[in-house]
Amino acid sequence: MGSSLTLHTAGDAVSLAESTDEALMGRLSQGEEAALAELVHRYQNDVFRFCLHYLKNVEVAKEMAQETYLRIYTARDRFDTSRKFKPWMLCIARNLCLNELKRKKAVQMEALEDFASRAREDDGVLLQSSEDGPADQAMQQERLKKLLAAVATLPLESQEIVNLRFFQKKSAREIAEVVDSTEGAVRTRLHRILRQLRASCGDQLESI
Repeated sequence: MGSSLTLHTAGDAVSLAESTDEALMGRLSQGEEAALAELVHRYQNDVFRFCLHYLKNVEVAKEMAQETYLRIYTARDRFDTSRKFKPWMLCIARNLCLNELKRKKAVQMEALEDFASRAREDDGVLLQSSEDGPADQAMQQERLKKLLAAVATLPLESQEIVNLRFFQKKSAREIAEVVDSTEGAVRTRLHRILRQLRASCGDQLESI
């Protein structure tokens, strides 16, 4: 009896692991709560990091990540399995984070040094430089301070676009899915934001 139960459980685990996210939501809506555990296993780190980018507080980010999965469970019967699960999940997390930020009335951007170290490694980033000497690095830090100060003056919605595109390295299409917009609208907003930053930062953004 014991061996039979173990084999059955193992078989279920393999089946869950092989299921798509959308199929797991379908199974969750049918009362198979282990499907939620599999989704948490797949995305708990992603959701936590996503929330942390918005909230800049580890404990609050953990709370919002947990709340995200509670909301997913609550909405399990309303999920449309023909749509992609991950953007829907991140949209829930985003709304929770924005509500938390509005409650605290504080918006904090990512640490300057962390942004600088990653911004110079990827294509399509906000600021790039080929100058690597000590004096040039000091100048780079000063430029980045001015740039971050300019970003902090943007409206919350614009800061969010900057956060998603340049800090979290999401494409325009991915951003559109998260903020419930279109790719074209996101590209237009991004262009306007960068133009505004150029106007306020001058040569700090000359390499964009």
